[in-house]
Amino acid sequence: MEKRKVRVKRRRRVEKVAEPSLLARIEFSGAGLAALVVAILILVLPLMMGHRTPATLTATGLMLTFGAALALLLVGWQGSSMERLALPSRGWWWVFGLLTGLVFLQVLPLRFLAAVFGPYPDALWQHPNFDPLHWSPNPGATLRAWAVFAALFTIAWIVARLRPATRGWLWLAIVAMALFQGLYGLISHASGATTIFGFWERHNVDFVHGSFSNRNLFAGYLALTWPLVVAVWWLRDMPLLSRLPSEMRIAGSVISGAIIGAALMGSASRLGTTAGVIGMLVALLLWTRYRGHLKGGAVWPAWAAAFAAFLFATWYGLAPLTERLAITTIEEEGRFQVFALMFADFPLGWWLSGVGLGAFEAVFKQIQPGDLGGWWDYAHNDLLQWVLETGLVGIAVLGLVLAGIVRNAAIRLERIPLYAGLSALVVVGLGDFSWHIPATQVVLAIFLGVILQPPPRRKNPPVNDKSLHRRRRRRSPEFFASENTGFK
Repeated sequence: MEKRKVRVKRRRRVEKVAEPSLLARIEFSGAGLAALVVAILILVLPLMMGHRTPATLTATGLMLTFGAALALLLVGWQGSSMERLALPSRGWWWVFGLLTGLVFLQVLPLRFLAAVFGPYPDALWQHPNFDPLHWSPNPGATLRAWAVFAALFTIAWIVARLRPATRGWLWLAIVAMALFQGLYGLISHASGATTIFGFWERHNVDFVHGSFSNRNLFAGYLALTWPLVVAVWWLRDMPLLSRLPSEMRIAGSVISGAIIGAALMGSASRLGTTAGVIGMLVALLLWTRYRGHLKGGAVWPAWAAAFAAFLFATWYGLAPLTERLAITTIEEEGRFQVFALMFADFPLGWWLSGVGLGAFEAVFKQIQPGDLGGWWDYAHNDLLQWVLETGLVGIAVLGLVLAGIVRNAAIRLERIPLYAGLSALVVVGLGDFSWHIPATQVVLAIFLGVILQPPPRRKNPPVNDKSLHRRRRRRSPEFFASENTGFK
């Protein structure tokens, strides 16, 4: 018996030594290196948003595009692991093909396309020096928008096909950046800092906004990532976290959720805070409603994190947010004026055919009245802007994406925070433009890539299965003891 125990210990020791480490898999796997590139994008892009200007947006867009291209090249290298990612399914190619075909037509230098579909008023056609050649009034912006779409499509596909253990490092990168944004925003606001990283001026010194120059964009980013910050501590096979004691995971989940909640509410962003609360409510609903599929310890910490967030935010100060909510009126909101102008002054044909991907600013300047000031490069409603720019083709793309989400819907512990974060960002998109910001886009693409994939099969049946409990009880020693003694 003793010799057998020694042999078993030696065998386990040899297997442990022979088992390749995660660093080795990343070093010799193209998919692992691609995941590393995506992680760098997750960690760097939010740090570049301290000054939202055309130059900054161009720089972040270029970094996102080149990063996705590099990840795509790395995926083609199998390495020593001989790992090859499966190609996108037919539905993915339909989405890519439809939007790419539309953009190709919008930038073709053909005058008859500009005459039939171009968003040009009749007064411009009567001008002797006006002779457009493109469907889109800004072909450069259309090509840039398509390049970003192709980059996000590539990232979504790569992440969706990664191994769960490798994808876990991306969840950690997202959570790390979200916590950094929350902590940096709270500390900067408490210390009265006037700059971001010492480079850019803090325009909203009275509110929390992390390294984002715009507190609404900051709030949208936190609303998207808040459920994941709470849930990451309970994901199975999560690197660095899955082996922690339950007490430490509970504390980490509660404290992390409280930090994000306090920073979100300290931003005083009305829409972002509302979206964040809605996202957490969706997460709590899914965690509680389907607790039979989950371990009990993964349910109540979410409630504790939500309560701690509201408690911490109340202590930190909710007065700015409540004051802004109290004075909110439709007349004072410029975005509602923009919506009204879009419906009143844009012909129906523009909504059906689309004015050109990324061409909203060029089209809106044709109808922007003099009393409406500001730089309206976005419609502050991502859904309306998408439909206006892409028309019926864009609606078809949205339909395909929604159909894929519904068809592959499943309650898994990894997917619950993704559904919740996506719900929050949908609310943000109804009154802001976070869907156009690369720092948020890369996280959104990762979320969509995972939930658009068919769910993995469960290794174990649900724990609330009564028949399973009955079978387990019959196999237990206590049951046999009760059978033999007559006590049941």
